[in-house]
Amino acid sequence: MPKIVSKSTVSSSDQQGNNDNNSNNTKLHVYYCLCSEFILVIDHDLQQLPKRHTDQSHIVSNTARTFKLTADKGQAVIIRREEGYEKQHRLCCPRCNLVVAYETTQQRRAGPYTYILDGALSEQQGAYA
Repeated sequence: MPKIVSKSTVSSSDQQGNNDNNSNNTKLHVYYCLCSEFILVIDHDLQQLPKRHTDQSHIVSNTARTFKLTADKGQAVIIRREEGYEKQHRLCCPRCNLVVAYETTQQRRAGPYTYILDGALSEQQGAYA
């Protein structure tokens, strides 16, 4: 029977690299659902992102931001706005099914933006926003 050799590497966003010339080191921000489930890791503070005027959701650019959103597809709903109607493809927490975000296209990250609902996420696990 052959020997099995495995290696593992542990990585953390708060570790400093040995290369001082690397100016691309950005702090990663981690966000949790109100039920304490890990939902979002992003390269920018969510509170400093622009907000949408219609519902105060945080606007995350799918091209300019690096992020990972671990949410399940929810229902598609049609919302009435002052200027017409908008179709939202909702994204929900995998544990409690709370709507945490939405997009305006059916395919994930195919549109220009992902919208994170204001107050749906917290930086502290187990703490309300």
